[in-house]
Amino acid sequence: MAVEGKVAKILGNSEIVINRGRGQGVRQGMLFEVFAPEGEEVWDPDTGETLGTVEDVKAKAEVTEVKDRLAVARLQNTQDMPFGAVNIGEMQENLQRMFGQMFGEDVQVRGFGTTSGDDPDLESMVGGPLQDLSQVRVGDAVREIKHR
Repeated sequence: MAVEGKVAKILGNSEIVINRGRGQGVRQGMLFEVFAPEGEEVWDPDTGETLGTVEDVKAKAEVTEVKDRLAVARLQNTQDMPFGAVNIGEMQENLQRMFGQMFGEDVQVRGFGTTSGDDPDLESMVGGPLQDLSQVRVGDAVREIKHR
């Protein structure tokens, strides 16, 4: 049976503590996937009825340290960026390039992630607070990845 648990603590920007350890069969080098425990609800586009939920894997982590009741795991592919960090400037440049190709070079992407002057910030443009759904959080579920 695969080991399952939860994220108990976030250490810096690239490590997590899992609430399972040696006593539950965790070993150094094991791989886990991290996902939101509630999943994401899926709706039928024809009937509008819910079809159930699907799990969206946020990250994968490799166990680097094991104690009796906990394990420390290094998140993979984090590139040393803080959780949920988005390079707004780079995103704006990419949007500018795309819109320029689609609508002409004189189209300007403005007010994207800024709070100066009359330009609205991104949250007010989309009508509410932004939440990075890929961000690993305390309480997220973890499950051992079985190698076949």
